[in-house]
Amino acid sequence: MAQELQESLLYDWNYNLFCVKTMLPNLRNIQDRQTAVRWLRFLKNCAKSMNEMKLRNDFMYFLVLNVQEGELKEPFNKPPPNQPLLTMTCLLPADADEKIQKADRFTKIGKGRKSELLRRSPDGGEFLLSQPIPDVGAFCYIAVLSKKK
Repeated sequence: MAQELQESLLYDWNYNLFCVKTMLPNLRNIQDRQTAVRWLRFLKNCAKSMNEMKLRNDFMYFLVLNVQEGELKEPFNKPPPNQPLLTMTCLLPADADEKIQKADRFTKIGKGRKSELLRRSPDGGEFLLSQPIPDVGAFCYIAVLSKKK
């Protein structure tokens, strides 16, 4: 069980790391990019315990949101402090838990019922649920298939 949790946390970390690296050009200010990279390096070294890995992923989630918006906000607008990550929980936004739970809302569609889109998907919606879904706007998925002969 602990091994599965650790693997899950590591998977989430790697996914968010990929997202941040691909979205870094969204930060127009070079200093913001450098600060974001400092945070990435700092967070990369914070995996000594399960609690630290969970907190690291929470920080990483908010770093992804900041980079996605193209502007770094507290605490990411300054280089990371020289202190252990577990002492920095106060730096997360006050409504951090609520925002993280809101991000998971698409994995629980209709209290156990799967949407038509997920039901018809060949992999049961696994691919779609792993994709980022916007808070506002539309979500479009297009598949191109060849005809069977």
